[in-house]
Amino acid sequence: MKHIDQVSLAQSENLLNIISKLQLAVAASRMGVWEYDEATQSVHWDDRMLEIYGITDGKNQRPDDFWERHIHPDDIEAMTAYAEECRRENKDFNHDYRIVREDGSVRHIRSLARNVSTPGEKSKLVGVNIDVTEDYLRAEELKKAQTQLKHDARHDVLTGLGNRRALDEVTQDAFDVMAATDRYCLMLLDLDYFKEVNDELGHLAGDFVLKTVARILVDVVGTSGTVFRIGGDEFATFFPVAPPEGDIVALCETLIEQVKAPIPFQGEDCFIGASIGFAFGKGPPKTASRIFSDADTALYEAKRNGRSGYCAYSSDLTQRPACVTNTRRDLLNALSNDAFICHYQPQFDAKTLEIIGAEALVRWQCPQRGLLPPAAFLPEATDLNLVIDIDERVLELVASQQDDWHLESLPFPTVSVNTSAERLRDPDFTQKVDKVLRPHHKIAFELLETAFLDDIDDVTRANLDALRARGIRIDLDDFGSGHSSVTALQTVKPHQAKIDRSLVRPIETNPRQIMTLQALCRIARLASAKTVIEGLESGLMLAAIRSVDCDALQGYALERPAPASDFAALLRRAAQTSV
Repeated sequence: MKHIDQVSLAQSENLLNIISKLQLAVAASRMGVWEYDEATQSVHWDDRMLEIYGITDGKNQRPDDFWERHIHPDDIEAMTAYAEECRRENKDFNHDYRIVREDGSVRHIRSLARNVSTPGEKSKLVGVNIDVTEDYLRAEELKKAQTQLKHDARHDVLTGLGNRRALDEVTQDAFDVMAATDRYCLMLLDLDYFKEVNDELGHLAGDFVLKTVARILVDVVGTSGTVFRIGGDEFATFFPVAPPEGDIVALCETLIEQVKAPIPFQGEDCFIGASIGFAFGKGPPKTASRIFSDADTALYEAKRNGRSGYCAYSSDLTQRPACVTNTRRDLLNALSNDAFICHYQPQFDAKTLEIIGAEALVRWQCPQRGLLPPAAFLPEATDLNLVIDIDERVLELVASQQDDWHLESLPFPTVSVNTSAERLRDPDFTQKVDKVLRPHHKIAFELLETAFLDDIDDVTRANLDALRARGIRIDLDDFGSGHSSVTALQTVKPHQAKIDRSLVRPIETNPRQIMTLQALCRIARLASAKTVIEGLESGLMLAAIRSVDCDALQGYALERPAPASDFAALLRRAAQTSV
């Protein structure tokens, strides 16, 4: 008997221990527990249930309709119907719904309940409630951020117009449903003398001009077409149903007249012009880019004829002016004669402001025109298929420069260099990289045109994996703009994403833009990517951006791009300071 008593005591202690652990687990999970006894028609809520519902009277026994009284009016009908269905079919209750607390606040509840039956007794309904409001709020915040990013990825922040990605999607959607007899039109407008406005009056004046031109375009085009901003000072209008050519001509003349009128900005008049090229198409094209090529050819012809004019595409237009031959020869000579150099712009830790990286920016030391930035020659290099050659030359320049720093025992950060979609599709790409780089090199490839990375091919994926295996960092450029999608974060899994400068510039005039930047940083962090905010051109922008939880900063307000010798001097000063 004594042995039996000891066994019973041990079992009781074990049961009490289990119950104690269950109670601790329930308390830790912050679950509220309730029970409905059908025999007595009474409801018992534990203290946590009262807390969840905001009840402070401390009474654990509640009326049997107490739950229904607190369900949100918009959810009551669905929830009571679902509860009745569970009772009728004797299945577990498992649903989320909203309640209105005693103080009027709304909370999201996750409720789970089960019928517990004992032979010879009426069943009891036992359940738990969990307050999941914070989960819903985080999910809603993420959903809003994703919606905003999806919008931003297809819209120009400055003008609110659709961007190049949006134009590609709109035209492709139209082509997908287009009959063989349907006619459409694409019109390209490029501003004349816009650079002079930026140089003489500053970027704020330039931004104001762009917004003014966007408004003029939307007003003049009306509902017959959709207007897009597809580049710095280039706009496009797509007409899915082409107006008669005479109407397009009249529209061009109206636009040219309105755009050339003085645009007042802070007491100064801005004078610009507009060159326009347009092309018609009939039926879905074999390649969507054909209409863009035709309209661009017409635009080039309009500019060649003296600017502030318009031109319609025709097959007899000269596809490439004679000057292209000279440009190609000059660029090829620059490649062979080491006329390309690199300037380096540091990237700073967002918290400590220590140099943690740099971007290599190519420059052309042209004998006739002096030191030229990329904007002065990359468009021509792109047309002439020389961008890959220039990118390869930049990699060689950076590697050679790092060789010098390595021999000097000068600590240097990772330097990012651009690479294009075309290079990544080259099966021999990594072998070419291997011929240039050595173990002491610190290189990151910054991926341009990253819209193509939404769905990468096998060769591109293999190249990205091979680069990572070699210790080469992969970064995304222009994140958040029309050129870089959120999807690319998932497919590429970059080390860091650089937020496009077009999303940074508006913070000087629109403080709410900070929210967009914060959302971008959160989205990138969810994909385990660090973030770099570039384009910080003023102390005001730098001060505003310090509230954003990013990893690195880049821009004129911190340090301008500098030749290799000046950048090395900056590294030496930083090394001496840290000693």
